[in-house]
Parts: sequence; C-alpha cells; structure tokens
Amino acid sequence: MILRHRLAALFDPESVLVIRTDEGMEPICSTAAQWHKTVLLPADYTQWPEPLNHDRRLDLAVVCVPTPELSLVLAQIERYAPRALLLLTHPSSLPYSASFQHELRQWAKQHHCLLLGPRSFGLIRPGTDLNLSIQTQLPKKGKVALVSQSRTLTTAILDWAVDANVGFSAVLDLGDEADVDLATVLDFLAVDKQSDSIVLYLHSHPTSKQFASALYAAAAAKPIIVLKAGGADQSKEMRAREEVFSALVRRTGAIRVRYLMQLYAAVKILSLQRRLKGSRIAMLSNGDGIAQLAVDIMRYGSTVHTATLEPQTVDALAEIALANDQLGNPIVRYAPWTTEFVEHVISALAKDRQVDGILVLLAPDPYADVAAITDSLIQLSKKVYKPLITCLVGEDSMRGLRQRLEQAGMAALRTPDAAMDALNTLASYHYSQQLAQQIIPAYPLGRPANSDAARQLVRELQQQGVEHVDEMDSAQLLACYHVPILSQAKPYTVPTLQPTCIHMYTDALYGPFIIFGAVAGNLEFISNRTAVELPPLNRNLARHLIERSFIWHERLHNVAGEDVFRQLQQALEKLSELISELPEIKSIQIDPLWLSPSGLYCSKVRMELYPFVADSSPIDSTGYRHMMIHPYPRHLVQHHQFSTGQKWVLRPIRPEDAQALQDFVRGLSTESRYMRFVSMMRELSPSMLARYTRIDYSRELALIATVPSADIVDADQSADKVIAFVHYLRNHDGRGAEYALVVADDWQRHGLGSQLMRAIIEAAKRQGLSYIDGYVLATNEGMLGLLKRLGFNNDIDKYDPGLRRVWLDLTQAIDE
Repeated sequence: MILRHRLAALFDPESVLVIRTDEGMEPICSTAAQWHKTVLLPADYTQWPEPLNHDRRLDLAVVCVPTPELSLVLAQIERYAPRALLLLTHPSSLPYSASFQHELRQWAKQHHCLLLGPRSFGLIRPGTDLNLSIQTQLPKKGKVALVSQSRTLTTAILDWAVDANVGFSAVLDLGDEADVDLATVLDFLAVDKQSDSIVLYLHSHPTSKQFASALYAAAAAKPIIVLKAGGADQSKEMRAREEVFSALVRRTGAIRVRYLMQLYAAVKILSLQRRLKGSRIAMLSNGDGIAQLAVDIMRYGSTVHTATLEPQTVDALAEIALANDQLGNPIVRYAPWTTEFVEHVISALAKDRQVDGILVLLAPDPYADVAAITDSLIQLSKKVYKPLITCLVGEDSMRGLRQRLEQAGMAALRTPDAAMDALNTLASYHYSQQLAQQIIPAYPLGRPANSDAARQLVRELQQQGVEHVDEMDSAQLLACYHVPILSQAKPYTVPTLQPTCIHMYTDALYGPFIIFGAVAGNLEFISNRTAVELPPLNRNLARHLIERSFIWHERLHNVAGEDVFRQLQQALEKLSELISELPEIKSIQIDPLWLSPSGLYCSKVRMELYPFVADSSPIDSTGYRHMMIHPYPRHLVQHHQFSTGQKWVLRPIRPEDAQALQDFVRGLSTESRYMRFVSMMRELSPSMLARYTRIDYSRELALIATVPSADIVDADQSADKVIAFVHYLRNHDGRGAEYALVVADDWQRHGLGSQLMRAIIEAAKRQGLSYIDGYVLATNEGMLGLLKRLGFNNDIDKYDPGLRRVWLDLTQAIDE
C-alpha cells in the first residue's frame, strides 16, 4: 500500500482549479497535473461559469479574489470537494477579521480540506514547473526549501536568488496560517525527496509543541536554518523569549541566524553539493589583509577554527613554496597566483584528514590571470570531495567572476565576514545535532528523587494559597531532588571565586527555562553575559550551559577547578529534574550562588508557585504538557523476569543505544532479517540507525527489550544487550503510524512479541493515533498469528501479493 502524504494535494497536485479575477495575477500550473482549469470571474461576479468537467475529487483549488467574493466562491467549489485550498493575496485584499478566519477554518474542517492562507504569496515547486503564486517568474530548480511568514521577504529572497544563481525545491508563504501551519509544512518537507535542506523566515513566535516536535524531526533529516525577526522589543520578557526561542532551535538540532545577509550566505552554502562535516577550515589567500580579517572573526565566538595541517600537507606545500610564502594556516602567497599553484595547494589540502573545508580568499590582482584561476577553481570543485568555498573580494572586476562560480554551483561570497558567517552556520548544524541527541538518562543517577513527597508538599502549599515559598520549604523541595546546594548557609571557607546564580522562569509560550550566569537578581540580566537552556538537562547539556556563560568562560574556568565544575553540573541536572516533574513551580532564583571546593552555597532560595489547579499531573497523553522538550519517558521503563529467572528490562530506546541496536540486527539470522526488513541487508544504514534511536517521544515510540551484557563485567545500563525491538513511526497521512517488531532468534517464544506490541498499542492510543499498520510477509506465519490474537486485520497488499498489510483500528481497539 502506497500512502500519499496529506500535503501532497498541495505540493504535488494531480488536479488544479484556479479561480481569479482580472486584478489578480494568474498562477501558472504544472503541466504534470493530470487536470487543470482556470476560471476567470467577471468583475461584478454576476454568475458562476458552467460546471466543470471533472468527475473525481479535486486535489487543489487556488483562489485569488477580493475578500467580499470569497464566501460565494467557496460555496461554488464545494461540489468539487477539494483536498486543499490555497488562498492567494489579492491586490484589493485587506486583513481578514478574526471571525472570518474562524469561518474559513470551519469551512475547511467541515469539507475535510487543507487550507493554506489566507493572504498567502503562494507555493512554487520549480522541480515540477509548478507556480501557484503571485510571482510570474519561476525560480531556478534546487534542493533548498524556503518557508516564510512574510510575502515581502519571500519576494526579496527570490529576487536575490536570481542574481546569486541559487535554486529552490519549494517556496511557500504561510499567509495568515488559518489552518496549515509551520509544523504541518515541516512534517512534509522532512520527508520531501526534492528538498535536502530547509530555510525558515519567521516574524512571529511559533506557539505549539507541534512546532518543536516537527522541527526536531525535520532537523534530524536535513539542515534547517531559521531567521526570525521581532527582537526589537526591549521589554525584559520579550528579550528573554528571544533567548528561549534560540535555545529551542538549538536543542532541536536547527540553526538560528540573526540577519538577512547571514541567511543569504547560508542559502548559498546549502546549495552546495558537498556539506561541511566539521569545524576545521584551511584558508588560502593572495594577501594577509583579507586572511587576517577572516582569522579575527574566528576569535569572537566563531564555531569554525583554523585547521592544524598534517606534516605531509606542509611538506607538499613546501615543494612549490616561494621565499616569502606563508605555509601555515592561512596559507598566503603574495606573488601572483598561477593555476598550477592553486591546483597543487587545494589538492594537498583536500587530502589532509585535519581539514574539513577549504576557503579561498582572493582579492583583485592586476598581475594574475584571475579569470583563469576562477576556471581552475570550478574544475577543482568537481574533483575535491570536501567543501570548496570562495570569497572574491571586490566588486567591479570580481562581480562577473563570482557569478561564473555561482553558475557552476560554487558558493562565492563577497567579503570575509560573509564567508565566515556561512561557514559558521553550517558548522553550527553539527553542534546543534549533538545537543538534539542529548536526553536524560534512562535511570536516575545516584539516589532517585522523592517526587511523591515533593508533589504532596507543593499541593499543600497551593491549597493554603501560598505563592512565595519560604526558605524552609524551598530547602525541603531541593532536598527531595538531591540538589547539591546548601541553602541558608555561607561557605565554610572564605570564598575566593566570583559568585554566580541559577534562575528558572516560565515563558507563557515555551514553558520553563534555566539561566546560568553572573549575579543580577531578575530577568534584566539576560544578555550575552548569561546562558539559557531548556529543560530537561543531562550531565552533558549542563556542561554546555555552564561553558556558554560569560562568567565561566571569561572568569572561572581557569580557577574554579574540576570539583566545582562537577558540583555545578549536578546542581543544574537535579534542578532540571525538579522543574520537569513539578509544573506547579513558576520561578526559582538561587542568587547569589557561592562556589567552593567544599560545596555550593546560597544564602536564600526564592521559589514562586502557580495558583492551585485540581489536575496538576505533569504527564498527559502527549507528554509533559508544560515543556517544549519531551523528557525521556522513564515511566515506561518496566522490569520483568522470564520463567527461567533471567531478568530483562523493557524501556524506550535512546541515541546511545545505536551500537547495541546495530549489534542486535547483525546478530539476527538471515531469515529473521529478511522477515523484518524484506531485504538481504545485514545491518542498518546510518540514516536508519539515527531514525530508530533518535525518537521524539511526544509523538512516536521505540522500545527495546534488554538483558545485561554477558561480555562486560559490571556493565552499566548503556551496555545492555538488545534482544527485541519494536517501534512505530508516524505515517505521512498524519493519522496513523507504521509499526515494526523483531525478536532475536534465541529469545523467541518467550512472549516478548506480545508484550512489546501491547505496549506500543497503548502508547499509540494515548498519543491520539487512529490506527497502526505494518507489512508482514505472507510466509511469516508466526508474526501473522501473533497479530491476529491481538485483534489486527489482515489485508493482501494490492501492490505485492506476497505481503500482508496488518492493521489495527485504535478507535475501536478494546483494552484487555
């Protein structure tokens, strides 16, 4: 069975009806559509044209009419039951009222129709010559998807792209987002084969957990660059929200840029066929001026840095060196360049294992044949497997050469700072990906928290009307979670370290966030002197939070010592657990926090509670409702024992289980692997391994059954041996999920399959899915029998009679 993504009717329509007036710009429809018709409405809208000759349900209706006529148009197109409706900006259109937008949403819901807009720039798919927008010129075909909340920014970027020779896989303006929102579009682009990277322009803060979830899933599959406006509001709450949003983007694995020129540079780099896979850069320049500018930029918070060249690279450079050449990094030759010199140097750098990317800085030189060098760089870019980025500084004589490079598919920047912005953006992607894979441990480190006692205390305080918790109760709550901070005390030794602070506040959109930095007292101090992160934190995320702060980086890291650093890590990790489990807490201020090898001390802890709410459980059907980042679902961890006495654990999978899962797949018999994957594959590909272990637990689930590894003495939990694996991943229709189950050969007939399937069925129902389905070989009688006992339906797959689609209607499934 081939499932069509629910947004396919919008992005890849098979039938299109366009309704417009004379004032509206006519959209151009792809010739790939099986059916296309344009209806031109009369100016006075006296009557609708004759019914259209289309007897199947319409994929897409595109409407560009004045607002007063829209209701009449909708009444007419109901007969065609469009799957999607695109409402373009009309020249006469005014902002839609809230009540009219509500009516549009109700119409779309009633007719089971997706609605993009109103007041949208439209949608363009250059790869299929599809232009359903108010712009007549089709952009160049490429691999970058552009999604925008601004019509003017969309047109500006497209106009720039013509001169920069940059192509796109999709261009979409969301308009007023009455129905189809950013999260829905990201879910589509994450699996869109035409797009290998995504660029977002936002002018408002996305408010739903669905956005964070969709961004997390999409960023795991391809680079995402986010440019967001709106940081000009100087209120302390809005400044804080901007920093929290940046933390959210970073934690989901995406990258935020601050300026339009940074976005332009990032788009150029994203259009390259070869991506930067590290942060070590080698630079080649024809003068030390522009090279020094690039190096200076690296010194101020840059993600990329100069690579240390291998000895064999230095030897290769020495073979052609002139007397005054600089053979370090940057490599500088003052004498006129030749094509032979450029080819020799870049070939040597490409072989260097310490070099992740090569930046060529070239200023105008009347003594060199810069045009021939440009042609040589184009040829080298086709041979070198590492990213080759150029920066041709200048304008009159260099503009045409930059265009030549861009037409050949190379990134050609105008200034060293633009080049470094582009390189930093891509290097930041790998840093963000590391953060996105960090989740809290599957098992508590040290003593488990006394969460029940903490919840009881908080509820009693709320019922008494307490908003500001006194020092004694604050200390008791910290003790319940074993936070290693001694309150109401001063250091046993005279403190010699500058005091710090830890604050926690709750943003109305993004939930709780943690601040670490210098002493200040309230939200006013959120700036480049502090660091912000979203809970939950593990030890590694706590380390990153500390190291990003100004006070640690500039004042403490050389004098505090490892003991103090470890104590801070543990304090942040335990506070994160407290915040995650107690949504009743509105804010916490541990300020000042005194650091000492003998411990962490605070003279006063201030906590503020929300008013009492009858249902204060932190966990709902989709996760921790007060948090944007879903914590690891420890409540799903189950300890079991086989009849033989062998103990085993059923728990959600984690990124660090990747190697254990790979070993599990490699250990399967050929028959078991074929039954599960319907192929002769012997191991999981890197992308499959990442997809199965990096799970967004707010909407998906992957469980493993483990036993202690027999190969490791005193093995920790991460060294467990996987003996069974089950998961479900969301289908493209957004309503269901595809499951898969495999049990190791030596552990079959122990009841594992039944227990794992029941676990994911219950989880899928809690997450609001309508069905789960999977594909099983017709010869796999054991699996078919198991699923039949669990109430699954069995259908012959019409595309492959040797497969069975085995599915369960979760709306009808009855708990045993």
